[in-house]
Amino acid sequence: MKNSTQTLGRKILPVSYPMITTYTQHAHLLSILTHYECAHPWIFSNYIQLFINKDYKHHWGDFYFPLTYELRPSDACKWITTQKIHRDTVTTKWDSVIHFIIENINANNYVHTMVNYFYVPLSDRYNRLQLHHDIFVYGYDLDREMLYVSDFFKNGVYSQAEISFTDFNLAFDTNHLTTNHDYLRKMVYLYRFNDQYQDKFSADTLVNSIRNYFTKQTPEYWQMFNYGGDRDNLDFGMQIYTTLFNYAKETLENKAMLDIRPFHLIYDHKKIMTLRFKYLYDNQHLIELNQEHIDEFTAIELQAKILVNLAIKYNLTKDTSISESLQTLITNIENEESIFLERWLKKVVIQ
Repeated sequence: MKNSTQTLGRKILPVSYPMITTYTQHAHLLSILTHYECAHPWIFSNYIQLFINKDYKHHWGDFYFPLTYELRPSDACKWITTQKIHRDTVTTKWDSVIHFIIENINANNYVHTMVNYFYVPLSDRYNRLQLHHDIFVYGYDLDREMLYVSDFFKNGVYSQAEISFTDFNLAFDTNHLTTNHDYLRKMVYLYRFNDQYQDKFSADTLVNSIRNYFTKQTPEYWQMFNYGGDRDNLDFGMQIYTTLFNYAKETLENKAMLDIRPFHLIYDHKKIMTLRFKYLYDNQHLIELNQEHIDEFTAIELQAKILVNLAIKYNLTKDTSISESLQTLITNIENEESIFLERWLKKVVIQ
């Protein structure tokens, strides 16, 4: 595999810091794809549309993929070959999960599985909270008896680190999912980069997706993959700012803690939009895009980063003066992005 590091008793599969880190289902996948430039067109053609539940307190928001939630974005990406093995098969057929991981890393498979973070010393939940989360394994070192792993270990920050064989084995085997929902559905996911895939990039399709995001369109395939009357409970595209504003207003009025994730989702979206514009400009895919456009959107991205920091600051201080600044900033980001996209989309000519 390209750029994997292998010596006697040690193998590390290639990863880079992912472009998006709001949720592990994106961060783990993109830590692979970000490493490979050939996969960047797929990344930039996706991660455009957003959705959010109007009742954010009890539900959530995310980047939209035309799949049911039981499937992951990796299932929609042809740059990745995905296998799923039931946890019971792993524990029955292998004498330890460590041997299972080593065998799969040797076969160039990254490993994605749930573990109990009460037993993960890397985590701020260690010896404190019985909570399961999904961890990503991309390498091993036999001499040091360590695995190379990624996840949100401390303070909600996605990072790459090491964990001992002993600690990982205990975290995998102990009291599986006594505390929270298993969104991997008792499966262990294996990802292999598919370097034989030939992607077909379409700037027109990408621009159409941005236009649908701007005009708050219900995504294609929504009715096919999502049943029931939940459409009325959802906001799509730029409409999500309304829900975010309402959520922030109500939460701050009640002096409750803010969930940082929807704010980080906004920041991730602006960050990847800037990277998307840079990619289109650098590869001369759109004549209607110049450096001034990139600079203008970078300024919007910076405001979104400030928004995240303000939300974190509020949670730490409960300073009521921050709440007004937070709501004003949400409105400002929405207005500036709307003005930018409306002006830019009018210039773009779809072939």
